[in-house]
Amino acid sequence: MEKFLAKYDDFFLSIARPIIEHEEYQKMRLIPHHHRSVFEHSLNVAYLAYKISSKLKLDTVSTIRGALLHDFYLFKFKKREGKNLIAEGYRHSRNHPRIAKENALKYFDLNKKEIDIILNHMFPVGLPKSLEAWITSFADKSLAVLEYSARAYSYTNVKLANLLFASSK
Repeated sequence: MEKFLAKYDDFFLSIARPIIEHEEYQKMRLIPHHHRSVFEHSLNVAYLAYKISSKLKLDTVSTIRGALLHDFYLFKFKKREGKNLIAEGYRHSRNHPRIAKENALKYFDLNKKEIDIILNHMFPVGLPKSLEAWITSFADKSLAVLEYSARAYSYTNVKLANLLFASSK
């Protein structure tokens, strides 16, 4: 894990370690999310949100902690058979922040700002109250776009390579 964490600075890690090393939090390593795991996604969201909040001289500790826990829902989103994908996506957007907050409160003491970050990171489904929550929502959406883009790029290249390879036979 140390090699994986080398890209993060010491202050960030000093705040993040008590959460990311927790046994329950480690379960997120096994849950796929976009193109990686929920664990990696949450670390990257927290780091980007921390860097932005640091530049703006905001509450970096709450930003890191809240952002790390924003997707602490501990299950893989699955579209139910025969259900509308948009409705399912909305249901997940509405429910997973509440589940993440409940899970986080079981294992960690949270302040109001950290709870705001967790509950309202899915704007416009939730409405952030603090700048730190707005920043986390922005970081989450920005990285999701990048993660989906990388996934689509990889998928397109594999399909193209298969098509080219198949046509050369």
